[in-house]
Amino acid sequence: MTPPILAHVIYVTEARDSPDPLGFLLTTLSEPVALLLILGGFAAALAAFGLWLRWRPALAWWDRLVERAWTYRELVPWMLRLSFGLVLIGAGLSGAVFAPQVGIGGWPHILQTALGFLLLLGFAVRLAALVGLAAYAVALVLDPTLVIIFDVAGGLAAVALLGPGRPSLDDLLKAAFPRGPGGELATRLPAAQRFEDVVPLLIRIGLGGALLASGIVDKLLVYEQGLATVERYNLTAVVPVSPELWVVGAALVESALGLAILVGVGTRVAAMTAFFVLTLTLFALPDDPAIAHVGLFGLASILVVLGAGRWSIDARLPAPRRQPEAVRAA
Repeated sequence: MTPPILAHVIYVTEARDSPDPLGFLLTTLSEPVALLLILGGFAAALAAFGLWLRWRPALAWWDRLVERAWTYRELVPWMLRLSFGLVLIGAGLSGAVFAPQVGIGGWPHILQTALGFLLLLGFAVRLAALVGLAAYAVALVLDPTLVIIFDVAGGLAAVALLGPGRPSLDDLLKAAFPRGPGGELATRLPAAQRFEDVVPLLIRIGLGGALLASGIVDKLLVYEQGLATVERYNLTAVVPVSPELWVVGAALVESALGLAILVGVGTRVAAMTAFFVLTLTLFALPDDPAIAHVGLFGLASILVVLGAGRWSIDARLPAPRRQPEAVRAA
């Protein structure tokens, strides 16, 4: 299967009409070589996943990795605040709406920047996250293409649930003024339930939804921009296949990663793969702004820490013999 582009193509090419996405997909898949490569890649992925399920119980190093990653869960609120605080600040200062080169007339960029700084400082975190989440919902109604950055919704929802964590200004003020407003947690969910159930689900919806939407919307529905990206960076010299197969292969790989994360199957491996591919994208496409992927990097890292959670396919697979009891899904 061809390596994925995994780029938000609207950031690196001019807008172009793509009149027949379904026809483009079917025409590409009708080529024998393209169909053989895609089916071969799909079969190889299934075989690799089957081998992983077969040998995972014997991989002591994986158990140790999962157990150590689970100890990082107290850092998750800070990881979320850092990731989406930077996203909000970067978009606000550049005059964009949650993502580079996405603009809506009359958008309150100062508010967006201020929310980002509040998240970074850890001050009024839940309120800032809820306001940011409402702003994203409004932006999504005004510009449905923002579904490709659905990681913003998942990340801010998780911030609103978890709160500031430590280090944060909220935590310092809570210690200094324990009887002041906001001293009690806004959620009554026990910490274990938040980390094992709700937060992994929100993260998976955000990251998986963004990858799936980007694969479908950002590759297939605007395939002409994808083709322009392949031409601009001469990607056919890297892998000698047709530009059409590059775009379809990128869309299928990105969508497959998103779907795997959404349903919670092979979640940690899928998150690591997404992180690796996003890193390659930053080097392969120098015009693609790093800030566009900060939220994705953050959510992928958090899934490595928390795993898929209880509401996932992973949680229903046979558990490795040495898997720590506290971790519900590897």
